[in-house]
Amino acid sequence: MAEIGLLLPSREAVIYEPCDGDPRPLVELAQQAEQLGFDSVWVGDSLLARPRAEPLTLLAAVASVTTRVRLGTAVLLPSLRNAEQLAQSTATIDAVSGGRFILGVGAGPGTPGVRVDHELVGTDFDRRGSGSMRVLQRTRDLWRGVDDQMYPLPVSPGGPPIWLGGSGPRTLERTGQFADGWFPTATSHDAYRTGLATVHAAAQGAGRDPSEVIGAAYLTVVIGPDGPAQAALEEHSALYYGVPHEVISRQQGSCAGSSERVLDWIGGFVDAGARHLCVRIGSSDVEGQLPALAELLTHLQGR
Repeated sequence: MAEIGLLLPSREAVIYEPCDGDPRPLVELAQQAEQLGFDSVWVGDSLLARPRAEPLTLLAAVASVTTRVRLGTAVLLPSLRNAEQLAQSTATIDAVSGGRFILGVGAGPGTPGVRVDHELVGTDFDRRGSGSMRVLQRTRDLWRGVDDQMYPLPVSPGGPPIWLGGSGPRTLERTGQFADGWFPTATSHDAYRTGLATVHAAAQGAGRDPSEVIGAAYLTVVIGPDGPAQAALEEHSALYYGVPHEVISRQQGSCAGSSERVLDWIGGFVDAGARHLCVRIGSSDVEGQLPALAELLTHLQGR
């Protein structure tokens, strides 16, 4: 059975009018998502590359007003952080939420903005992939009390699940060897199926049970008449990334159109092995889109 999550529009709170970046409506939106039956809520991460609310702080606020939904980062960049501080903050969120936290992580794109973010905190942009893995291993060791003990302890046994984003060969290998889930911005059903098979093969090669590595996906949708929905998606891409939609569409999956079309497209990822979907609304009209997306939940959760 597939689980469906909602990406809270922390970046959209900055790029669309009124662009005050106030995070409090995001907390209220998380409550609404829980009431509508979503299984999880997610928050993205960046400093100045794409300014927004800090994800772990925001999720701590969400944890205090929800009881059921999982809380995740989509995705956090470990290479921007000190392992000890990351271990402490994530263990605290896991503890106060009663074990509902998922640490979704990625290396981040090779863009000038992400390079500047690494320079701001004094970390190595060019080695951000291997640097992220070092931070994650140390974080997991701290969660488990290896050599040093940090408090509070995570509620989740062994620490919260770590899901790795990305689809490069090295990432797929690392995911199978180390992670609890694979969390790409999947471009197509076939690419997703092939990538997940590679992850599971890497897990088996590392002596792990492949079924222990969950398939997840980060997807962007707009529901509505084809023309207006596509126009909203293209505007979102241009504002969010600063490049045309056709560029972004080669890097991450998105779909705009009727409920039937979106349902069929998302369902294709479930059929390809995805068990948890983080859905981003690629539009300024999150309040208008949310009920339509919630209507799809029962169809997707039953697959």
